[in-house]
Amino acid sequence: MTQLLRALEQLRCEPNLDAGDFRRAMRHLVGAVTLVTSTDGETPVGLTATAVSSFSAQPARILACVNLQGSSFRTIAQSRRMAINLLTVAQSDLARVFAGLCDSAGERFDPRHWETLVTGAPVLRGALAAFDCVVDEMMVAHSHAVVIGEIKAVKIDEPHGLPLLYAGGQFTTLQDSAVAA
Repeated sequence: MTQLLRALEQLRCEPNLDAGDFRRAMRHLVGAVTLVTSTDGETPVGLTATAVSSFSAQPARILACVNLQGSSFRTIAQSRRMAINLLTVAQSDLARVFAGLCDSAGERFDPRHWETLVTGAPVLRGALAAFDCVVDEMMVAHSHAVVIGEIKAVKIDEPHGLPLLYAGGQFTTLQDSAVAA
């Protein structure tokens, strides 16, 4: 057992995998595109994320991985509230805006497209679904935090809409993926 632990520790101390190799391999992992949003009570913040997953059903929890360097993380950590908004294929432009791929900061939180449920975190009208959460736990690891949210409310606007996905370095849909296969 001690020999195994030494071998594992040696692996931990070796240089990490090349970031380019990691990114190329991760392009094969299809992820749902979400907007993770929060507010300090005055200023809404948000980011585009695919590192979001169900955590548990009882009690209802969801997790999101958030970069520590962004303003969104600071607001989530301080306000202890967030919403996870699952995007439809029709919302790919909004995903680009929140990912910083477009210079449209003013369009991020147009009041006509946002509302609040229980926690006060911004919830996108027209999203497939939105999870309104209080932060239950946060675990920091290197450049990111795993934020576990206790779901306080759910809103389903587009029960039959197509989800926006990210695969192969681009936004896509289930239909597009089926045609490509």
